[in-house]
Amino acid sequence: MDFIYSMKSENADTGLRYKTEYCKVRIDEKTGSRYFYFRMRRYFYDETENKFVPGRLDVTEDSTIGNWLDKDRMHQGLSSQEATRRLGVVGPNVLDLKKPTILGSIVREFSKPFYLYQNFMVWTWAPYWYYYMAIVQTVVRVTGGMVVAIFQYMGDMNLYQLMVVDGMAEVIRDGELMSVDQTDVVPGDIVRVTPGLSYFDMAILKSERLLVDESALTGEVHPVAKIPLDPANSGQVYNTKMCKSSTISAGTTVLECGGGDEYNVLAIVTQTGSFTSKGELLSDVLSYERHQFKFDTEVKLVLFILLVEMAILVSVVLHFIEDHWVYAWFYAVFVAGTCLPPLLPTVFVVSVGISCKRLQAQRITCTDSTGILVAGKVKKAFFDKTGTLTEQGLSFVSARTSNDLGKSATNTSGEVDIDPILQLGLSVCHTLTSNASGDLIGPAVDRMGFSAVRSARLVNEHSVMLGDDTIKYLKRFEFDHHSMTQSVIVQRGEEKIVFVKGSPEAISKLCVPSSIPSDFADHARYCARNGIYQLAIARSTYTGSEETHEVQRSDIENDLTFTGCINFQNTMKHETPSVISELREGNVESAIVTGDNVLTGIYIAKKSGIIAPNKNVIIGISVSDDEVIQWVHASDDSDAGDPLVSIPENTVLAMTGEVWNHLLRYDPKSAIALGNHTFVYGRCTPNDKVSVVSTFVQYGDITLMCGDGGNDCGALKAAHVGIALSDAEASVVAPFTSLDKNITSVTEVLKEGRCALASAFASYKYMLMYGQVESINQVVNAYFSITFSEWCWVFMDGIWPITMAFSLPLSKAAKTLSPKRPTASILGPHTLSSACGVLSINFLFLVIALALLWKQDWFQCRMWGSNDVSNVTVLGDNYETSVIFLVTGYQYISSAAAFNFGYTYRAGWFKNYVFVFFFSVWTAFQFTATMSANKFSCIWRANCDNDNAVRFVTSTEPEALYNDFNTTVMPTSFRGTLLGLMIANLILNCAWEYLVVNRMLPKVNDEIAGIKSSQHASGEYVDTATNAYLIKPIPADSEVA
Repeated sequence: MDFIYSMKSENADTGLRYKTEYCKVRIDEKTGSRYFYFRMRRYFYDETENKFVPGRLDVTEDSTIGNWLDKDRMHQGLSSQEATRRLGVVGPNVLDLKKPTILGSIVREFSKPFYLYQNFMVWTWAPYWYYYMAIVQTVVRVTGGMVVAIFQYMGDMNLYQLMVVDGMAEVIRDGELMSVDQTDVVPGDIVRVTPGLSYFDMAILKSERLLVDESALTGEVHPVAKIPLDPANSGQVYNTKMCKSSTISAGTTVLECGGGDEYNVLAIVTQTGSFTSKGELLSDVLSYERHQFKFDTEVKLVLFILLVEMAILVSVVLHFIEDHWVYAWFYAVFVAGTCLPPLLPTVFVVSVGISCKRLQAQRITCTDSTGILVAGKVKKAFFDKTGTLTEQGLSFVSARTSNDLGKSATNTSGEVDIDPILQLGLSVCHTLTSNASGDLIGPAVDRMGFSAVRSARLVNEHSVMLGDDTIKYLKRFEFDHHSMTQSVIVQRGEEKIVFVKGSPEAISKLCVPSSIPSDFADHARYCARNGIYQLAIARSTYTGSEETHEVQRSDIENDLTFTGCINFQNTMKHETPSVISELREGNVESAIVTGDNVLTGIYIAKKSGIIAPNKNVIIGISVSDDEVIQWVHASDDSDAGDPLVSIPENTVLAMTGEVWNHLLRYDPKSAIALGNHTFVYGRCTPNDKVSVVSTFVQYGDITLMCGDGGNDCGALKAAHVGIALSDAEASVVAPFTSLDKNITSVTEVLKEGRCALASAFASYKYMLMYGQVESINQVVNAYFSITFSEWCWVFMDGIWPITMAFSLPLSKAAKTLSPKRPTASILGPHTLSSACGVLSINFLFLVIALALLWKQDWFQCRMWGSNDVSNVTVLGDNYETSVIFLVTGYQYISSAAAFNFGYTYRAGWFKNYVFVFFFSVWTAFQFTATMSANKFSCIWRANCDNDNAVRFVTSTEPEALYNDFNTTVMPTSFRGTLLGLMIANLILNCAWEYLVVNRMLPKVNDEIAGIKSSQHASGEYVDTATNAYLIKPIPADSEVA
């Protein structure tokens, strides 16, 4: 049976819209329940609610972390009966996507409505004299459809490989450990964690040394240590954000887990199937709708225009042809078929597929190839700082106690001299663990800090050696992005000590005020201003009466004694300045979104070139209790004027995540207005990064986000174009992944995006031009009651369009980014001036060629010896056909040569080697056929006499020419004239495209844009009395909106 699933969506322009899809309802063989899948999600029929509901189980319902950690429950697991019931609700642990096949992709492609039209066009050729043209047309259409289907298959296969579920899992059911198929695991199952790929989300209940690789989901380049759920949270309900360090998501690879008995590493399954973290990401990929370009809406108007043209030309042809109506009708259908070229739908797919392959060759993977076109229009690029603009690791510089803050943060002696109390803090206040080889695993800042204490050695997860002392861990809390702190309780001898490490701002709020040095804030700002990554550390003595495993973070992170600061240097990648410079020259604005101090971000921004060295910077540093933003000068912390009133000349902005959120909450227009002048966002949580990127997306800017994963995941998904620097080849964290973790991948993606967009439009213009030239030719032929010979049609309708259209997109990307972005409008001035200009030039040369022919004293019109006008084998042996074929046939080649100019988005004309090869071959063919009078020219029945007349398609026997002269050979002088026309046509086409369209027209557009900009400049600020935002947001790219 079929079930109608109605999906409701909101559209700002049209209001409420409904989209209805039919989904097949099935019956579960094990449970008898009814269900269906929609966008990989399983919906089952709930008898109590009397409707279909999502097949999702909430394992946290009526259950706490304490219930999960109960040993009896842990070792009992689910009953087999309960597992079967849950399987009926959630279904198999798979992502419901059929394995793509090349045959399926081909069938799906050729089932589209456009191919119904194409098949009709082929059918009209088949029963007629031109049955061989039906073969040629079939080859053309099948080639185009096959190319599209293959590219689609490769994209679908890449996605499918991310969804495969394979192997067995060990679960506890009915108190026994058993092996079941991975697809039979259900939420609530207690599983034994083993090395390998995880196919479900789970929370760790019990473990020893557990290391995982999360790069496929988050882009995190280093292994991550996982720990069991904290017993101190026994009364709370599990959630992934609070218990991130105890959660393993589907798609994560378990690298190592502790040995021991079979119950040593246990976890509870929280989600399966499409409801896992990986399932959610893949569902987003499948349901992703590419950003709508202008051509997406304009193509409907183009189709309407072509349909109108079809109707007009068909009427004209029916009027001209005075033969039998059947012949007239079929000829009119031929004309209609050429108005809408058969390869037109393939141009964008082919261009994108070629660019995708080139990116893969540069070790940049692409999970969503449609994003390549969007990359061609990127206007704003956001970068994470650490690991993206700077090196992944940190260099330890120094550690200073509260009494030594005045000393230089940089150790110039070359020796590390750390106070004993800070040595203790660095040795224990971290979340490090070690793998089987003894290598330290954990955040870079923890690894470098620990390594700076040479006498420290990590024994295991429970203790560390500092010199001869063994220090036991009693409780550890991970770094929290909201509190900006991490903490630990350790025991040294009989003393229990608390250490808390975090950002200077966060630590200062947790310390007893009297313990904080008076110059601490100034010192922190000084370090940040000079690019020093600084952490503060504080301590206290633990005197609580409760067991340490029951201690909450809030119990120990207060009333601390300030201990000192730890200073690191984050070296900038050597390629960063050149990448930022190229983006700036390519008219792409860059900004930093970082969790570090905003002053450190400004330091890197100036060093990398995001902010010019001579620019002044005003910082939105904080929000007061009375909701007033404090703006200060970055250079000396002095108060600055409100940028909402005016921004001083030669000044840019920076702000903290707190200030951004305040602006966005109370005055979104002002937020985006100031955002257009803001180049650094500091102290941003992962949610703040998402907010910044998504706001610019919402207001119309085509955005790019580049990060190394981890806390950048949300922002990478929010941007139009996300580029993750990760070595996970099968990553779903972003549409693009740089396996070499090199920031130059940003410019490579943008260059390929611009190249793909420009190449697609070049092929699009060529296909339209080919259709129009051929339509005009057929109308002219109808007027003269003539037509082309067989091989003329084979070349004009088959060989030339295929080779030219498919070689045009092979042009490589330009070496540098152009100051302009390619057009995305097929009805814009650039596209129309290019296509219409070349078409007009071609038509002009056709008229000139025929006019010159008519003036020849040896020429007489329509001289053939047959009265059967519908016999197409006899209508091609005349001078008119020869001239039209030679002149307009070369226009197929010369027009492609003009469109091969890539402006500044593609490599030089001669760098498209495949195209140059075909251009040279077909030029040689056409020029030879024009100037020679032998068997070669007789292939096209041009410059041919009865001694050489062989019809190579329908027969290999000589076949006399069907005219009274028994020849179509033209005088050598006239052939030279035709050759001169063809060369002039080529030169004029190329000159129009290169000099007028690609050179002169952009300058005119710039002048018009400059006039408009100056006209609006006076309205940039409004009266302060209105209390409205005063800086106008920069409008979105007009060609993309």
